[in-house]
Order: sequence, then structure tokens, then C-alpha cells
Amino acid sequence: MNFADLAGLAGGHAEARAIQVAVKLGIFDLLAREPLDAAAIARALRCDERATEMLSNAIVALGLLAKTQGRYELTESSRRYLVSSSAEYLGAMILFDEALFATWANLEETIRNGLPARVPDMYQSRRDETERFIGAMDSLTRARGDAEWVASHLDLNGIDTIADVGGGPGTYIAALLRHSPRLRAAIYDLPATLDVARRILAEREPLVMSRIDLREVDYLRDELPGPVGALFMSNIIHSEDASTNARLMEKCFRALGSGGLVVIKDHIMNAELTEPRAGAVFSLYLMLTTRGRDYSFEEVAGWLRGVGFVDIRRERLPSPPFTSSIIIARKL
Repeated sequence: MNFADLAGLAGGHAEARAIQVAVKLGIFDLLAREPLDAAAIARALRCDERATEMLSNAIVALGLLAKTQGRYELTESSRRYLVSSSAEYLGAMILFDEALFATWANLEETIRNGLPARVPDMYQSRRDETERFIGAMDSLTRARGDAEWVASHLDLNGIDTIADVGGGPGTYIAALLRHSPRLRAAIYDLPATLDVARRILAEREPLVMSRIDLREVDYLRDELPGPVGALFMSNIIHSEDASTNARLMEKCFRALGSGGLVVIKDHIMNAELTEPRAGAVFSLYLMLTTRGRDYSFEEVAGWLRGVGFVDIRRERLPSPPFTSSIIIARKL
């Protein structure tokens, strides 16, 4: 690694914060209407003109705006990912990161004492936090294309029912149902999350919503309803510790019918827990906010094998743009 690479990594918080604030202020939505100069942007957003110009210039330097004769306009990337009306809007994930920015200031203390910097409640305690978190998960998945990739590559031949454990906004289930007209589905999640999912699905997925059963299930305390043909879990195991995940695999085994599949999508790490890089860095966020971390294939396969699953295999999603893998196992 050369000096420029190291300096860029060490100072990356500045670029991240500039983008977060630009999204939060609404600069990209404003410029989606027409190009504007700094004075016009500042008036529309009720901000200081000098400061607005400096922020806008920084966003130009980052490649997310263009500037011609003093007027700022969107680039292809910002129009695609940073305008809230776009189907690939990433802004909800960016605003979630913005809300957690102060949490990172506690990283040193968490390293010293090993305790999360916030109560690991999966953002269920306050409605605004639930909305922000679930919106972020939906935003990230849609912008990157995870759900469509999974739906087009996951072989569910012979399976007519699938449940998404901790399914959040229903992004994956909706994509699976669009690809498989015969399939029926359920989302197992907590009450506050289901309230948000119900609204998102009604607005965005009315054609498949009649085939989705929204079930209040706390996978930490409840048995998973069954029998079902397949269970899907995206970004669930990384929020829990190893013993909790081992118990969750037992519940999955009991909930599946004979021949049923469990499908786990997550950052699946190498044995040293250092690759993929995104997973190793993300584990720091998990340490700050949950009881978990990202796990290796060997660890996940051990939980599955220990409760009786067979034919355990890993499929890596193409990188870029993805940084995760799928682990699939079968119940005899």
C-alpha cells in the first residue's frame, strides 16, 4: 500500500460525511429538477451560501456532481443512486450511516471493554429508528441488486413455500415471488419491523403481497412456524453470537419439511476472518451495535452439520458489486 492509499483510507470519514450531509440536505433531489448555482441551492435549502458552495465543490471533486459555468448538475451515478425517486436509491442506507456516525466515536471504548456502544435491540425501541433501519436495508439491497440476483440464481425447484427469517422490508421475498409465480411466502419478524414491511410492500409490491404471510416471530424466543419448503436468512446470523446461531439452526431444522432447504446469505469469511475486506470492516460496526460478527464458512457449516443438515455448500456472489455469499443446506 502506498502513501496515497493509506492517507485515503485514514481520511475516508471526510468524504463519507460530505456525501451524508449532501443527501440529508436534499442537494441531489433539488438538482434533479434543474442545474443551479450555489446561491440558488443555498436559498432553496436555507443554508449559508459560502458553505453550500464549498460542500458542492467537494461533491463535484468526488464525482457525484458536475459543475459548468458555476452551475451544479447531477452525474449519471448521482441520478441513479442519490435521487430519492430512483428505483435504485441508496440514500436511505446513507442516511442510516449518517444517524450512526456518532456511534463510531465510541469504537476505542468498545475495543477496551468489549461492550456494544448502543443497546443491541435491532432498532425496535423507537419507530423512527425502525423506519430508518428497515428503509436502509431495502435501499442497499435494491441499489446493489442483491434480491434480483438471488431470485434469478437460487434453485427452488420442487419448493412451493418459503419463509424469510428476519425478512425486514420483504425485498428478497418479493423478488423471489416475482420469479416464481407458484411460490407462496412468509416473513417472520418483529412487530415494529412488520409494520414498516407492510407499508413498503403495499406501496411497491401490490402484485405479490397477497402471497406473503406476515408473521410476528421472534427467532430468539419463538419456534419458527412450519413445516415450510425453504427458509431464507439474509444478514441475520451476523447480528448474533455463535451459540445463538447454533440454536437458530436447530429451529430451522425443526421448521423445515423433509428435503427442505435453508439458505443463508451473508458476508461469509475466510478461516482467518480477514476476507472479504468488507466483511472484516463491517464486523466493527457489528461489534458496536449487536452481539455478533461476520462468520467463516467453517463456522456456519459446523452449526448446520451439528443439527443434521447435509449437502452443505457455498456459492459466492460475483464481486463486484457483491461482497457476500450464500450457504445452502438440505434436511433429509
